[in-house]
Amino acid sequence: SHLGSEEKFGRDQPPLSIDLFIETTRYHKSMPNLERQATMSRSGSHAVLDVDGSEALTAEASLDKIGPGLYLWILIICIGGASMAESLEMGSVAPIHSALARTFNLSHDQRSALPTITFGGSAIGLLLSGPICDWQGRKLALQLSLSTIALIMIITATLPNDTDPTIILITRFLSGFAGAVQVPAGCVLAVESSPAESRSRVVFGICLMGAFGYLVEALAVEHFMPSFGESPTDHWRTYCYVVGLASLSTMPLMYWLQESP
Repeated sequence: SHLGSEEKFGRDQPPLSIDLFIETTRYHKSMPNLERQATMSRSGSHAVLDVDGSEALTAEASLDKIGPGLYLWILIICIGGASMAESLEMGSVAPIHSALARTFNLSHDQRSALPTITFGGSAIGLLLSGPICDWQGRKLALQLSLSTIALIMIITATLPNDTDPTIILITRFLSGFAGAVQVPAGCVLAVESSPAESRSRVVFGICLMGAFGYLVEALAVEHFMPSFGESPTDHWRTYCYVVGLASLSTMPLMYWLQESP
């Protein structure tokens, strides 16, 4: 067994990687005849791993014994990249709404409803993010969020000028919803996969990449929509394609992530 009593985690033993911890857990859980030797249970809010009848250790305690390693950089890069993609979309809400209102000839009430619908979807996404993460897992929630953002932005870029305003409002609601789901999902996945001593630095790195995404968004808006969406010469459709492709480009990074232990 790779995991066992506290003695096996002693200083004389080589450090375990989080990948080994996760794969060992999966291996034992997939073998019915080893159920007595390897069991996973819950203790309050903690996952407890009991291997070969030795001292049970929570997943959090096991991560603390493993300590920091390369996987923490993978967390920062992958989840931070997803945060950057979300920043590109949500940071450009104002110019995109101006361009949508102008292009689709929205009324004053419809134009006023755009931010309400978008941030209403964001609020609902935040509320449902936790249940979605518990139901489908943190990693899948991230993947669904990114793929939905990409799909919605590409659809928005291809809508004809005579599109019904209701369709515009629905796309903006879904965009806000999808963008909000990944924020808690990414943070929870990062925290649950890191030793306690490294969590603050991991979350800081992810937030830093998200902030950098807003800087990239500002430069992209200056290039594609210099009139902030109010001029017919603004290339807002091209910008939507860029945001959609940015979200798609982060999807391969999800391959390197492991679900929370």
